[in-house]
Amino acid sequence: MPLADGLRAAHPPSIRGRLTQSLLWTAIAFGLLTTLVVWLVMAHEMGELMDQELRETAEIFHGVLAAQPAESAGGPLNATAGPHYGYEEHLVWQVIDSAMGEVRQRSHKAPATPLLAKADTKALWTADGQWRAFALPLNPQATRYLVVAQSRNERNEARSEVVLYTLGAALSLGLLSALWMSWRIRQELSPLGALSQDVQRYDPLRPETTPRAEPRAELVPIEASVAELGQRLARRVVSERAFTAHAAHALRTPVAGIDVQLALAIKEAPEAIRPRLVRAREAAGRLGRVMQALLMMFRSGIEPKRQPIELEPFIRSLSFHDLNIEIQAQGPLFADPDLLAAALLNLLDNAQRFHARTVSVTAWSRGAETVLRLQDDGDGCPPQTKSDLQQALRQQAYAEGSAMRGLGLVLTDLVVRAHGGHTSLPDCAQGFCIELCWPDPVQGPLAPQGQRATP
Repeated sequence: MPLADGLRAAHPPSIRGRLTQSLLWTAIAFGLLTTLVVWLVMAHEMGELMDQELRETAEIFHGVLAAQPAESAGGPLNATAGPHYGYEEHLVWQVIDSAMGEVRQRSHKAPATPLLAKADTKALWTADGQWRAFALPLNPQATRYLVVAQSRNERNEARSEVVLYTLGAALSLGLLSALWMSWRIRQELSPLGALSQDVQRYDPLRPETTPRAEPRAELVPIEASVAELGQRLARRVVSERAFTAHAAHALRTPVAGIDVQLALAIKEAPEAIRPRLVRAREAAGRLGRVMQALLMMFRSGIEPKRQPIELEPFIRSLSFHDLNIEIQAQGPLFADPDLLAAALLNLLDNAQRFHARTVSVTAWSRGAETVLRLQDDGDGCPPQTKSDLQQALRQQAYAEGSAMRGLGLVLTDLVVRAHGGHTSLPDCAQGFCIELCWPDPVQGPLAPQGQRATP
């Protein structure tokens, strides 16, 4: 699996997502904590403020009522104070006759029974717990006293409104802060995303593609490291290509000379040693084909240069005269001819080494994908070995000790992956079967309708 595909499949956590989530939870926690603190503070402070309001209101009423004559202030029993205009009363009051224990005057929403039995110097809860009341005597004899009270519901409502308004303001401010910080995070992380895209497009052999993101102190070392790594890779690629070019000329001629000399020796040698010379020539031919495949692989470069390839003449040119190769394909394949030749040379050589006499090569289109299948009639491999090979191909386990001990499958898988595809080992009744699959750059079938044979 390519590294990019592995990263996408793993769904790694996003820095922006994690920061945004942290900000959101921080805002919610801040609002809830603020509400809790406000609730605790207000439960104490609002209680004191409302008690102070009771005291001050009682003193105002006391100043008015105490100046009235006793007869007028007493009035009829349980008389309410004047007409009611429908306003909301947050406080109620009573004038109580202490001797009789009766209410002489009261506000419209005040209860008809005395809230407090006597005057006191501090605010108290009534016996039923529904009123917070404060009482002041209206005369020195304390025969009458004024009670100003506030209901428990009114006090709770006042506290709740303060808490709710504070909670709404805190949460709104927190969410707005989180949104603003999220926007700022996106803005600040955008150079990192641009750098990531530049690195994906970076070709060490093309200096103009060197990543250059917006100047940020944190990204400068990354850009410098990527550029330095790219320069080292470019120097190595240039060196390897130069070596490959020289090796192609230096090795091809001796191997061809060895083959010629062995051919002449086979004709002139006695019958007793001729089989050994034939095996030596076969080994030399195999060495030449492997060398040719490797040279093609490295000389072709990193990116495949796709061209239309007529499969039958292309395979016939690979010079496997000892194999019977059956080809079923019409129309061109679109692939890099050097890379495809390197893969096919090794696969056909593998088939020959495992005593195959016939290899069937079939090409067809599967959706927008090109499929090239090679099936031989050789020795094949056990199911467990094939399973291990398939897993090694899937994981790109090319290192020593993996199931892919030979060069053929490794080289083939590298070629197919260079084309953006994958290699698979389907089951077959006899021999060994391998499928090379890669995306077709031409939309639709590999060739115009009716020109491609399908197995």
